[in-house]
Amino acid sequence: MNQNIKKVFEKQGFVRLKGVLNFKEDLEPVLNDMAFIMNRLVHRFVSKKNKAKVLNYGFRKKYSYLVSLGIPELDQYFNIRLPQNNINVNSDFFASQSIWNLIKNKKILDKVSKILGPEIASNPCQNSRIKQPEKRILSKNIHDGLVGRTPWHQDAGVMSKEGQKGTDLVTCWIPFTKTRIENGCMLAVKESHKLGLVNHITGSKGQVEIKGKEMIDKLPSVALEANVGDIILLNKYLLHCSLPNKSKDFRISMDLRFNKAGQPSGRSPLPSFIVRSKNKNKIKVQNYKQWIALWEKAKNKCIPRKWSYKYPLPTFRGTKRDLPNVIS
Repeated sequence: MNQNIKKVFEKQGFVRLKGVLNFKEDLEPVLNDMAFIMNRLVHRFVSKKNKAKVLNYGFRKKYSYLVSLGIPELDQYFNIRLPQNNINVNSDFFASQSIWNLIKNKKILDKVSKILGPEIASNPCQNSRIKQPEKRILSKNIHDGLVGRTPWHQDAGVMSKEGQKGTDLVTCWIPFTKTRIENGCMLAVKESHKLGLVNHITGSKGQVEIKGKEMIDKLPSVALEANVGDIILLNKYLLHCSLPNKSKDFRISMDLRFNKAGQPSGRSPLPSFIVRSKNKNKIKVQNYKQWIALWEKAKNKCIPRKWSYKYPLPTFRGTKRDLPNVIS
């Protein structure tokens, strides 16, 4: 499959790769760090009366209990980037050694290099997603892509304009639980990346979505089901979404992104840095401590500017690049 990764990726707009990662070595450490954060949140937010009881809950029950407390922006404590808005000295994000190890994971970079080549940068447009069964999600959060459904979009639609057009971006989607239609796997339209960038709008609950997305229902889509250890690589122009989690269990995933070194990240001033190069002297960020320092530096830059990332919408003037007009 290695020699065909780029060929399949360029034809379909995505490629599913089986058994790339090892659960014990690569994925379980991330879940363990999530569990550690969960316990910190229990100590911080749960009443003294209930604390001991909640600490004895399993991962899923503990998370559901925290959700029931109505903690503002709970998902941000588990997200692997700074918040989109209102960054301040107390802004928290999930930046553990295990995440750094995943970003630098040789098995992932070997696959990504088949598409991007040997010069690769880590892109700061990255997310982790803990999706409860939809029946447990507050109605106001059902369309929040980090905890509920993700609307039809292109990954380029959430980048700056220079990133939308001038950056070769690959999304690496990593499931930490088996993903099927029932628990909210992704849907994609094969070969839709060949349409190029289409207009996006700010839709339900502030989520970026494709303008004229109703037209996608008329296109054949494929369910991107995956097992733990698999990864899915996506083109930045691929039309895709995620389904609601109708199962009784959680669906946990992470999306890392990489681009060709030297190209705009599409999320300045958040940190982008070289993770692989033929010239080892170009790799300036070599350990967890240096990586954390980059994010802290970015946070300190954002605070006095009251920085917030606003998606540069609409992508094009007029309706020429609205999806119905592009595919008609």
